[in-house]
Amino acid sequence: MGDRGGEGGAYGNLGCAYGSQGDFSKAIEYQAQHLAIAKEVGDRADEGMAYGNLGTWHMQLNDYVKAVAYIEAQHALATSLKLAHVQSDAALKMGIALTLHARAARQGPATGADQAPGPHSHSSALASSLAFSAAKWLHDALDGGHKFSKLHLANHTFNAGQEDAALAHLKEFLSWLVKQGRDICAGCGQMRGEDAPMLTCSGCRVARFCSADHQKMASKKAASGGNLAMGRHKDICGVLGKWRQVVKDGMSPDSCTADLVAFLQR
Repeated sequence: MGDRGGEGGAYGNLGCAYGSQGDFSKAIEYQAQHLAIAKEVGDRADEGMAYGNLGTWHMQLNDYVKAVAYIEAQHALATSLKLAHVQSDAALKMGIALTLHARAARQGPATGADQAPGPHSHSSALASSLAFSAAKWLHDALDGGHKFSKLHLANHTFNAGQEDAALAHLKEFLSWLVKQGRDICAGCGQMRGEDAPMLTCSGCRVARFCSADHQKMASKKAASGGNLAMGRHKDICGVLGKWRQVVKDGMSPDSCTADLVAFLQR
């Protein structure tokens, strides 16, 4: 029928389907076609969406240079179109990508038979620079209203040796989940109204899901198509349940400190 916009949207949906299955190479292949058509027909909103998806999937393939470039393009386009929520999403993804890039740089190249052991000063300097930029982007996302930034800031500051700051971020994030995050599906990340029927996690009694399929979605690792920004629910379920009791019973937050530290050390 010659509907290029519809064709581009179909490529984008196929990319998302493959991405949800953890086949990121195939996801990138289809999403690249979506991006090309979006540019061709001048659909800037779809162009930005394609940039964001490509950034996410390159991140999950550990290709952080390409991931950052695509996410930066998404953020720039969202800024141009004055799409505040997309700016915030892009800022969060940028913070995550830079954090992962910093971790990879910190580990440095493996020492081989022809490589002298010892510190890699270049890798260390790069990791520090990336970590500094990551913190800035995560704070930008938080300023834009993205509460999941608190979770990533908790991990970021803990890895930087700032345990007190990390615990403060984590406590605020858990409190938000207990008090205000119950209308968000822990699988798809969508906000639901109070009248929408949702399943409640039997473990923490806090997390909620649109359906049983979305409950399964929340258990996926990032490498299998899970949500990098939200993380796996099963990883936080135990500590979230204990924090719920702290809030519900008016207990001292310090009573949960050991559990919070163990969560950050995972």
